[in-house]
Amino acid sequence: MPQWSDLQHFLAIARGGNLSAAARQLKVDPTTVGRRLAVLERELGARLFDRTPSGLRPTAVALRILPAAEAVEAEALRVERLASGEDLRPSGPVTVTATDSFLVHNVLPWLAGFRERHPEIELHLLSGYETLSLVRREADVAIRLVRPQEPSLRARKVAAISIVPFASQAYLERRGPVRFDAGLQGHAVVGYAQDSRRWPESKWLDVHAARATVAVRLTSILGLLQAAREGLGVTLLPAIFGHLYPELVPLRDVLPELERTVWLVFHEDLANNARVRAVVDFLAETIGAQAGALAKAPARPRRKRASGAAARRVGKARESR
Repeated sequence: MPQWSDLQHFLAIARGGNLSAAARQLKVDPTTVGRRLAVLERELGARLFDRTPSGLRPTAVALRILPAAEAVEAEALRVERLASGEDLRPSGPVTVTATDSFLVHNVLPWLAGFRERHPEIELHLLSGYETLSLVRREADVAIRLVRPQEPSLRARKVAAISIVPFASQAYLERRGPVRFDAGLQGHAVVGYAQDSRRWPESKWLDVHAARATVAVRLTSILGLLQAAREGLGVTLLPAIFGHLYPELVPLRDVLPELERTVWLVFHEDLANNARVRAVVDFLAETIGAQAGALAKAPARPRRKRASGAAARRVGKARESR
């Protein structure tokens, strides 16, 4: 009978498409993955993957046993969750996944206080834009901008994020006022690349900045932020950046169509786990305290009135008309 550990390697290969990807997921060496696959194929008496130029392709046998292997995985993970879900001591590791920008700006600055309250909890912060599975225990807690649909996941709404257009003060002094009704003609934008072209922010720019030139395209919020701060062009960013970086000027107060909801998500089997509950409560408190800055950018600075010599030059120019 196949061992669960061998089926675990089989599933990792099926999902990753090659031995290296499976090894990264399982945190082992690729040769170990290959060896466990060979053991499973001998036990089953069938080849499970064909080698192709694009990677390992599941055979017909592999596709037939895949649902059964996933069912075994679900039960094994449920046993693990139930065992850890009753842990009454706030100690041990907790893995949290979120975007790099959210971790850097909205979580890390408050971690010192959390460490003082819970010195025995070891936080693992995984940054990135891929969605890690809470069902497969790739993470314990997720900070997401879309409410999950899986019935086994609990979601806690903690804040709303407004996305607004920004440009640096230096850029505006160099290029002049921004008019979205003119499609940003005569201006440059910092756009989105690769998979992020599917984001609502990218589609908004496609419509409202159709006449602008694209200075650079990036795939991360941190990259967009830095490009805007460097004066490369207009871009869309979370409203809170206007509070954190005074060189950024909000060009609109709010874009209701681009508002996002922040959800804290965890598996229902971990609801009674003391360390997971402590992390969820900390994140809810911390993010909730930032709700005002997340929801609205600071007021746009008023244009300075001409004074002194500049005012006299303006007056003379008007008199000469």
